[in-house]
Amino acid sequence: MQYKLPRMATKKTVKKATKVIPLKKAAPKKKRVRNQNDGMREFAFMLYMQKVSQGEISERTGVSAQTISAWKKEDEWEAKRAAKTISMDQLIVKALGKINLMLDEEDFNADAFAKAVAQLKTLKQRNTVDDEIMCFMDFQNWLLERRSTEGIEETFLKKLIRLQDLFIQHRLGN
Repeated sequence: MQYKLPRMATKKTVKKATKVIPLKKAAPKKKRVRNQNDGMREFAFMLYMQKVSQGEISERTGVSAQTISAWKKEDEWEAKRAAKTISMDQLIVKALGKINLMLDEEDFNADAFAKAVAQLKTLKQRNTVDDEIMCFMDFQNWLLERRSTEGIEETFLKKLIRLQDLFIQHRLGN
């Protein structure tokens, strides 16, 4: 334990000191509170998933290269990009197959089965922003194909696309 000596201490006053004052401990670091940077973090992640270089991500987001690198490490972007090569449907099919095999085993392990089912439930709880963007793009293309047959006006399409963009910005926290 370290001690803080009185001001202007000499060897004599140190020997005569009867009260020792311990140094104050540093306050524990506060956990990072998620804020408006999360929208930019999500945007940076989406760019990374599209194989945009970290330098370009830094330029496009206005976030330092060091911060991009830290986000990449903290959020395990590399693993997520590698996992994206397997579709969610393929993962679900594999998980269901594993669960089915577990049911047929002679030495059925209820704990392992419960864990596998819980993991399956967490695979896809809700749409991601990527899912929503793809859905909007498909819907826009569908509307463009039917524009003349359905009498869809260009002003309607522009307003719809603007509202979809606003919704995506809302989901990203911007």
